Amino acid sequence: MTKTHSRRALAALLPLALPVSAAFAEDKVTPPPSPVATPATEATVADVVIHAEKKEEKAQEAPISLTAVSGAALETTAVHDSLTLAQAIPGLQAETTSGATNPRYRIRGIGTNDFSANMIPAVGVSEDDVFLDAGSAQGVPIYDLNDVEVLRGPQGTLQGKNTTAGTINYYTKRPTADFEGYSRTTIGDYGRRGEEAAISGPLIQDKLLGRFSFTSQGHDGQFNDLYRNRTVGGQRYWDARGQLQFFATDDLTMLLKLHAGDNKTDVPLRHVGLLAGGLDAQGYAQAPGSNVLANNGSGDSFNRRAGVSLNTRYHFPNDWTLTNIFAYESSKFSIFSDDDASPAPLNYEERIAGRSNVVSNELRLASPEADPVRFIGGLYYLDNQTNSNSQQPLYSPLNFGLDGNAYNFNISTRDIAAFSSLSADLTDKLTLTVGGRLTHERRSASGEAWSYVTDSAAPLDTSARNLTYINTGAGLYVDPATGLPITGPALSTSGIHDSEDVTLKYKLTPDDSVYARFARGFRSGNYNTYVATASDFALYEPEILTDYEAGVKTLLWDGRLQLNLSGFHYDYQNMQVTILQNTGTTTTNAASAVSDGFELEGKVRPLEDVTVNFGVTYQNAHYVKFTNASAPYPVNLGNPIDLSGQPFERAPKVSANLGVTYHIPVSFGSFDLSTDWRYTSRYRFQAWSDATNVTPAPFLATPAAQVLIRNSFSQGDLLLGNIRIAWHSPDEKTEIAAWVHNVTDRAYNTNAFGMFFNRSITQYPGERRFVGLELTQKF
Repeated sequence: MTKTHSRRALAALLPLALPVSAAFAEDKVTPPPSPVATPATEATVADVVIHAEKKEEKAQEAPISLTAVSGAALETTAVHDSLTLAQAIPGLQAETTSGATNPRYRIRGIGTNDFSANMIPAVGVSEDDVFLDAGSAQGVPIYDLNDVEVLRGPQGTLQGKNTTAGTINYYTKRPTADFEGYSRTTIGDYGRRGEEAAISGPLIQDKLLGRFSFTSQGHDGQFNDLYRNRTVGGQRYWDARGQLQFFATDDLTMLLKLHAGDNKTDVPLRHVGLLAGGLDAQGYAQAPGSNVLANNGSGDSFNRRAGVSLNTRYHFPNDWTLTNIFAYESSKFSIFSDDDASPAPLNYEERIAGRSNVVSNELRLASPEADPVRFIGGLYYLDNQTNSNSQQPLYSPLNFGLDGNAYNFNISTRDIAAFSSLSADLTDKLTLTVGGRLTHERRSASGEAWSYVTDSAAPLDTSARNLTYINTGAGLYVDPATGLPITGPALSTSGIHDSEDVTLKYKLTPDDSVYARFARGFRSGNYNTYVATASDFALYEPEILTDYEAGVKTLLWDGRLQLNLSGFHYDYQNMQVTILQNTGTTTTNAASAVSDGFELEGKVRPLEDVTVNFGVTYQNAHYVKFTNASAPYPVNLGNPIDLSGQPFERAPKVSANLGVTYHIPVSFGSFDLSTDWRYTSRYRFQAWSDATNVTPAPFLATPAAQVLIRNSFSQGDLLLGNIRIAWHSPDEKTEIAAWVHNVTDRAYNTNAFGMFFNRSITQYPGERRFVGLELTQKF
């Protein structure tokens, strides 16, 4: 390591050098009571108990920019899966090219466009403190949740694995000492049907508790496929979760959790022709209508995830706590895509698939929260074995448009990390927290890529090879265009990476505090495996993000108004940027980038029966120096494009959320009238779509074509809203609710990519208006 890295490593591990062993000689102390959510009494606002720093604390007490939403609050919004979560979280973006199967998140404009099986998200996702390293495992269903916490900025110390953008932490409801349960039935238009239920209680009094929860949801498509004469865009999924909590002794508890689920989504695709009259190269033009499509290939996306975890916790006599979390997560997905989104004779269909098996273990030691100096530290291990494969019947690099292209790669990742966090009360009002993580990571790759003779009767059969252009085992790398050998990437890489954070928190009053935070995090380098030629298979470098931010959290108006404000400056080095080419992808490291912005969030109860939640995020995120960015061939005729000064993709300058609930007591129970709205300013889907096209292909050279490119690869200002009316019985055990999602039936897109060889663009339309009814029964 360099001297700089050595100093960072020392800083990261310094708290571990404390005489921790001395703590075990302390006298036993009575543990402080766990914090609980502040109830909304009279006209005060409620708070949420969170676990962001691996302890229970009120969200308003945590010196970090975060949004925490209780599971009960999510039930009154349009949030029903991992993709719709963004509707409730200011500054969070969520999208996919495969339905709810493989979500890709962004926080403060930071994320990824990579959709391969071995992608490394910039936004980490965990469920019950188990880090979900595989992107195909991150589509967590929203049901029977205690809360969801979204932490912004680098989270390198305590969140399982380094992330540059932040983390999304799901916490499910735990087994209860008293018997309880609920069931929820949903019906709606477009064939919507849903069942959700949970049951919890003691199995052996004072020794063993259990909880089982289940959901099964689905709806038909909202879009009309004129070619296949059926609707598309439907979804069906189920998920089950079982938990056993065992109290072995007064000091030792174990929580065993098993989960499994299956998801199938029919992804709708819309066609945009780039030639006169909306035509593509095959003479096809999309029929008018925002809900009209025409595809001759499948858009089916499948995902299956399952896992088991064992959370063991031991309280020492002096109230130190030792926690060990072992987990195994398995996930796999398969996506079929009619890439040209048309019924044209040349069917540019492909299948992208992958599977991941991840084993992780976290050992964590924590001191008593009542101490003036508090310590959390431990060790973390992760082993991820991922397979990434694809079949593309017409994408052969040898004779494009006639034969096929296929690849099959295995990526192995092993992480070993030591982490620590030390908090010290310097005065009764000032607290300093220093944290760090030192990670040794080893990554290796193996596999093949080849061209095959396409059998029209079985286009995904890749057995008839006519050129193998990558074979890592034989050291074979061939340029298909020339037949000459080229140099491949190193097949194994390892390194030691550090991340740090320093936070100062000052309590102005018992309810008001200010904080300042410095954090540095990294996202691992990786192999690009979505290949269409030998040069696509490449290794790119880790990215590093340094975050400077400050904030204030306050309660005003006698507790009726909760107001949080944070401002940040991001300094990015070697930012990873993934560009989708005509066929394969290219991930490169931008030289430098910055992002400046702020978040304003709050809750207010102007009246005892009225609650308002609101949030506004502003960000100015752009590349500082990125002169050699990649772009699809027709855009700049194969030449690098200069993105210096250009904004990040999927980074709207302004996003805002507003939710209002009006509680109306009546003699036969009560009504809740609620509405929530989300606004985002214009953002683009691809990094290059707004950049100056210096040497465009002739069909892109006209001003009209340039405008079409700009508009088709972006989403303009967007306002989406939902409403819900619910009746509650006097004992609060029965609820009947009616809701409308996307109440204005707004048409919009969530993604787009260019099929420039076909002179067309493929867009992904978002959900239109849904209407539904729910019946919930608690017992």
